[in-house]
Amino acid sequence: MREGVRPLFGKGASLLLLAAVLCAGCVTTRIYDGPPLPASERAIVRADPAVSAGLPVQVRLRQVDGRDISLQTSAVELAPGIHELLVDCRVAETGAVGRFDLEVELAAGAEYRLVPTATGRNCEAVQLIRQ
Repeated sequence: MREGVRPLFGKGASLLLLAAVLCAGCVTTRIYDGPPLPASERAIVRADPAVSAGLPVQVRLRQVDGRDISLQTSAVELAPGIHELLVDCRVAETGAVGRFDLEVELAAGAEYRLVPTATGRNCEAVQLIRQ
């Protein structure tokens, strides 16, 4: 770099910007009315972050109980019980996207992850796995 010329952003600012971009899809959204429930009385469902960092298969939560989920949301907090999930599963190599409707029963205090079953060409299914 030429003498007397400083970069617009320092190393620390660049790292902070990178972290902000990566966490842009790390939002957890509460999908129930009323005050926040304690961890022992609610359930969490996790999908993949919007910034996939090269994942070969990406699972995105599109709707919960008919309510649209923002692209920044990678996890939802729900009351226990039966819920309808609309999920997209994208295979990076081919760009193929499968859409799946899941009816799930969630337990209080539990955490779940949406897990795809995919080939190199397309997504065959998505399951909800308790962690």
